[in-house]
Amino acid sequence: MPSYKIRGVDVEFPFDAYDSQLVYMESVIRSLQEGCNALLESPTGTGKTLCLICASLAWRQSLSSSSIHPALVGENGGNTINKPSTESSERKLPTIIYTSRTHSQLRQVIQELKTSPYRSAQDDCPRFSRADVYT
Repeated sequence: MPSYKIRGVDVEFPFDAYDSQLVYMESVIRSLQEGCNALLESPTGTGKTLCLICASLAWRQSLSSSSIHPALVGENGGNTINKPSTESSERKLPTIIYTSRTHSQLRQVIQELKTSPYRSAQDDCPRFSRADVYT
């Protein structure tokens, strides 16, 4: 399985990635590292879902192996992604929330996750339905 070093993060990808997929994953990781939003688009069939899964879960996995990560510290005490707790020696990893407009799109994400190198992450994924949210 190919592995790519993208912005210092080792990303495993189930196929040889196209240049456009590497650029997409680099944009995802940059956004996560900088703690900012990203608006990413790519044509249908270019592997957006798999790129997003692999890049975001590889980034999250890299946090558990590093002592300090820029996205967790922030400048001048500003709001950032799940700052490390000073009360505990164990740092809380950021939660990644994936939303979609349709059930079929969510099924596609779960299917891609199952075929990705990060499939063990699905065991840590709570799943919610509209009934759970609007009760």
